[in-house]
Amino acid sequence: MKNYSVFAVIGLVGAFHVTVAAAPRELPLRWESGTCIYGASTSQTIETTYGTNLAALTFSQTTTYDFYSPPLASATPLTTANKGGGKIFMQNLSPSHANDFQLTGQMRFYDYDPANGTQTLIVDTGASTFKDVNAGQLVNWALPNVLLPSNKTVPAGHLLHVAVTLGLVSGNPGGFGRLLYNGPKNGSSTAFLSEDNGASWNYAAPITPSQANSIQMLADGCAKITCAGFPSQSYVVQATTSLSSPTWATIATNTAGLDGLFVFVDMDAPNFPARFYRTSTP
Repeated sequence: MKNYSVFAVIGLVGAFHVTVAAAPRELPLRWESGTCIYGASTSQTIETTYGTNLAALTFSQTTTYDFYSPPLASATPLTTANKGGGKIFMQNLSPSHANDFQLTGQMRFYDYDPANGTQTLIVDTGASTFKDVNAGQLVNWALPNVLLPSNKTVPAGHLLHVAVTLGLVSGNPGGFGRLLYNGPKNGSSTAFLSEDNGASWNYAAPITPSQANSIQMLADGCAKITCAGFPSQSYVVQATTSLSSPTWATIATNTAGLDGLFVFVDMDAPNFPARFYRTSTP
């Protein structure tokens, strides 16, 4: 019997940078309801507990980081009485004040439809006030709490997408800046929807693959897929454009190295608004 493992969706929606993968580890951009966002190295899904291993995403210039949830198990109604907000934790690892920098933070919450790769905005916090992050500092600051502009129900089966934008205002982070995202409750970036604890999110169990490590969207729009399996084992990578009555096509066959890792670059990814991947043994 083949062991299939659906592990990722690459969404090419608008102009934002997407990096999505499974084999998730917790990424507590936390929901007020007690839900957290977690994922692999620069990839994200949403779950229910805080991570135990602190991790970070690098920051050297204005960047948007994208986080996605598992499919909703049931519809979630939101109203104009609900607010979206968050808190950013940043770190400057540089020993030199030559790498001091100033930045803003912002979160946009979207209803993402994986069937067709489209999304609609739920609420935008707008950019925060400026924050200084100087050499050796760990700082955090709250984002604006913004009322939803209209009532919104996120349907069952849709994903929740949080786009976190860090805007460089001045200075030179030089790659020493870090967005903290996988750690304790009071030491990691936090997303609130709703900020007033009025919404209850009910997610289906996330798909936990055995091979997926990470997926990275390259500058040319191609998808770089890194997987971890058994040393010298052959694996196929399959893709589909929708999880509604999917038609899976084998797009690659790879043999894991002695370390169990293999990498595949999907050159066709830019041709699809959304693409889902799974791995299996032949």
